[in-house]
Amino acid sequence: MRLALFGFGNVGRALCRMLLHTRVPFQVTALATRSHGAVVDGFGIDLTLILAGTDLPLRVAPPMASLPADVLVEMTPLDPITGEPALTYIRDALTAGMHVVTANKGPVARAYRELEALATRQGRMLRFEATLADCLPVFTLRRAALPLAKITAIRGIVSSTNNHILSATAAGVPFEDALADAQRLGIAEADPRNDLEGHDAAAKATILANVLMDADLVPEDIAREPIDERAAKAARAAAGNGDRVRPLIEIARRDGRVVASFGPRRLSPLDPLFAVDDFSMGLVFETDLAGRVVVQLHDPHVDQVAYAILTDLLEISGTMPRP
Repeated sequence: MRLALFGFGNVGRALCRMLLHTRVPFQVTALATRSHGAVVDGFGIDLTLILAGTDLPLRVAPPMASLPADVLVEMTPLDPITGEPALTYIRDALTAGMHVVTANKGPVARAYRELEALATRQGRMLRFEATLADCLPVFTLRRAALPLAKITAIRGIVSSTNNHILSATAAGVPFEDALADAQRLGIAEADPRNDLEGHDAAAKATILANVLMDADLVPEDIAREPIDERAAKAARAAAGNGDRVRPLIEIARRDGRVVASFGPRRLSPLDPLFAVDDFSMGLVFETDLAGRVVVQLHDPHVDQVAYAILTDLLEISGTMPRP
């Protein structure tokens, strides 16, 4: 299976290392970066040379339809407002008859129904496990383990940065120090507003609601409360009483429609998300047939994002005809 990689930051590099390590039968035949050019080779690109920093010969990538690839792996930087340029890349790839795997939540939050309909018309697969919580199995879980169950509500922690801040400040660490620690580890961006103001969580809540609960939301529909000094103060007060404050997304059906919110919420020790601390993430699904289903990911890192992409690629490869 031939792959076109768009985006070569930390996730792209981790994926290439994983491809080399696992020796899966995939060939990277195109690689495009934001500012360092591109390379196309229908016989396969030497990933060892690329990871070593070899110059890329092309200034820009050729048109999507001309790439010798079966799957677009889209890993470009997030634009939460427009979903671009990733949205255009995904549209072009599906139109050209390619499958798509993306780690970019912007296009899925903004245009899931459009993209899924396009993929269906083209007879291609659109997969996006890495958009939500690194390799936490969410959409795979839905397809494999909950095929007949109706998901009636979702609660969860989907922001490592915010969960770390509330965990650390509850233990007495100053807010700015907790944020700086997340930035030093590469978990939080240099400009953390996307996390702290809840934009990232709103995009993820939108994806969950639309994909798993058949809603038709956009990120602006999500009620947001920031993770700030006030939330940190609440976390310290809760800790003194044996409770914890967590940065929760909450999605439910009310009066026949799906509503969603994000903000700091106080949890008792009996809550399944109480123990999900520091950089960890977790989700609670309430279903009609399977009851309550809880999944958790402990202290995620960039390799787990790459692994989520790899699992999507393996699913797609299993549907393709053998040579």
